[in-house]
Amino acid sequence: MVRRPADIFPFTAVVGQVPLKEALLINAVDPRVGGVLVRGQKGTAKSTAVRALAAVLPELDVVEGCRYSCDPGDPGSWCTDCRERREQGPLPKSSRAARVTELPVSATEDRVVGTLHLEKALKKGERAYEPGLLADANRGVLYIDEVNLLDDHIVDTLLDSAAMGVNTVEREGISFAHPSRFILVGTMNPEEGEIRPQLLDRFGLCVDVSGITDRDERVEIVKRRHAFEADPTGFARAWADEEAGLALRIRHARLRLSADPPSDELLGLIATVCTEVGVDGHRADLTMARAAAALAAFEGLQEPGSDHVRRVAPLVLAHRMRRTPFENAGYDASAVERAIETSAALASGREERPETFGSGGEPADGAGALAAEAVRAELEAGSVILEGERLIGPLDRERRTLSGRRHTSETTDARGRHVRSEPAREGVALDLALDATIRAAAPFQLERPGDMAVRIEPQDLHAKVRKRRVGASIVFCVDASGSMGAQSRMESAKAAVLELLLEAYQRRDRVGVVSFRGDSAQVLLPLTSSVELAQLKLRAMPTGGATPLAHGIVRSLDLLEGEIRRNADVIPWLVLITDGRANVGLDGGLGSEDARAVAARIRATKIKGLVIDTDSSPIGGAARDLARAAAAEYVRLTRLDGGSMAGAVRERLEGV
Repeated sequence: MVRRPADIFPFTAVVGQVPLKEALLINAVDPRVGGVLVRGQKGTAKSTAVRALAAVLPELDVVEGCRYSCDPGDPGSWCTDCRERREQGPLPKSSRAARVTELPVSATEDRVVGTLHLEKALKKGERAYEPGLLADANRGVLYIDEVNLLDDHIVDTLLDSAAMGVNTVEREGISFAHPSRFILVGTMNPEEGEIRPQLLDRFGLCVDVSGITDRDERVEIVKRRHAFEADPTGFARAWADEEAGLALRIRHARLRLSADPPSDELLGLIATVCTEVGVDGHRADLTMARAAAALAAFEGLQEPGSDHVRRVAPLVLAHRMRRTPFENAGYDASAVERAIETSAALASGREERPETFGSGGEPADGAGALAAEAVRAELEAGSVILEGERLIGPLDRERRTLSGRRHTSETTDARGRHVRSEPAREGVALDLALDATIRAAAPFQLERPGDMAVRIEPQDLHAKVRKRRVGASIVFCVDASGSMGAQSRMESAKAAVLELLLEAYQRRDRVGVVSFRGDSAQVLLPLTSSVELAQLKLRAMPTGGATPLAHGIVRSLDLLEGEIRRNADVIPWLVLITDGRANVGLDGGLGSEDARAVAARIRATKIKGLVIDTDSSPIGGAARDLARAAAAEYVRLTRLDGGSMAGAVRERLEGV
């Protein structure tokens, strides 16, 4: 969806959020920086600022009549249509305003990449391509609100287009490719779940925004919003001069932007900074060099300096610092300052270069210079070096008795990847498979009157069958009573939850925690895929009191059954961490008997059970009896820690 100018709140009227506005302007000057990921609380003007950017982007020279807004000055990026037209003579050109194209989270694959043109196929019998959102976004901004909730198959499509700058369509008898170069901007609330790491790394810059606490600025926000709602056109007119001035600065900055890489000294500084903070790969170096140059150009300078590196470093490194969910996401300003001081000292000859070592322990003299040279080569070649991913973590090796593996599920809501077609079913919403429908109708065309190229009857209709990955919902039910080792159990469960959440945003899993103590159970963490929310909710985990085991199981079942009602395809798991002993029942009943009776309820549901026995005695038995009553798997871990717990769950999810 493309916003009309009258719907856009003026970019210059957005109060506060200086880092966000600066990150957007850097990308406006040099789209090769790689876009912006905006993370923050609800209601912090994330979407408003992004949509407002369209009004200050310079106009584009386009090939007149081209559906993909091809650049007349760059024949190498032309679409197939423009190449064919050029053979017949010079291509006419025109100008149009830049635009922000929105990709809804609910968008189907067909709407994103494009599909067969329905009207031409039926009326004229032609196989023509109908462009999608990636065509609309070419040479503009592709904006995704709640980007962390995007379906995996759409993320894969975006990654391909972002990497190649081309959208290739091979479907329904169509083979077509068109340019798709865009500034990718995504907004998200971290409490609603994480973003896949492959997509996260594609964002050049990242900004964390929060609500403004200054009293006067908050008052000004309300006043400006009221003024805009009362008279949008008049409000936009009042800011028109500032908007025009900003747009002019961006145009001049683009002209000022040099095609050559920054100086060796600056590239050495950037390499030192990235090495000091320990980021993986070289994309951070490349992005920092481009962002610093764009910021300098926007400020009227030909060459960036160390101050520009200092200012863009938080934007480049904010989403590249954390490696595990135990680490706080963020930016270490002191590490960057140390790197800048070290680099300045080396440049002035006041300090000897520290010796660095290669992976084999041998000295690697000149490592900083080599890193700088790698970045220079990437800037000149326009490429980036990618490193492979590693999967780490200990695995529990107990024998499985139940299958709870992740799987793909057929969907009926037009979401997911198209895998095949089948005859349409009555009473099911039709997701038309046009190619299969035409093939079904083709043998009967001579028998059917009419002026359509292809005449379709109800019995010819075929629907697309789509599949998408189904995640698991895992509830840890933990004994927090006053029995021995309660605090250790809670800390181990917390560590296991955070470790599993590291993978959750890749696999669409959700994890929750229920604890039982005293005379009841409570939900410490609702089912979520957000590391930030888990860290917040699990900060305080009280222990002590009696052991109401039955209450804990009931509360966990309620949580999972609610999840099943919300999504029938989900894989539910209840992980019970207990020694099996209970001394508080339901409504005055006996603790152990009620616990076994409630556990038996699991047998009649689709919920998978895993009992992790925490009994330190060599005999045990109570937890095993509980697992037998629930038809659940039973595990006694040699070490009760977060890694072992997470491994036991991971093995059952993956079927290792």
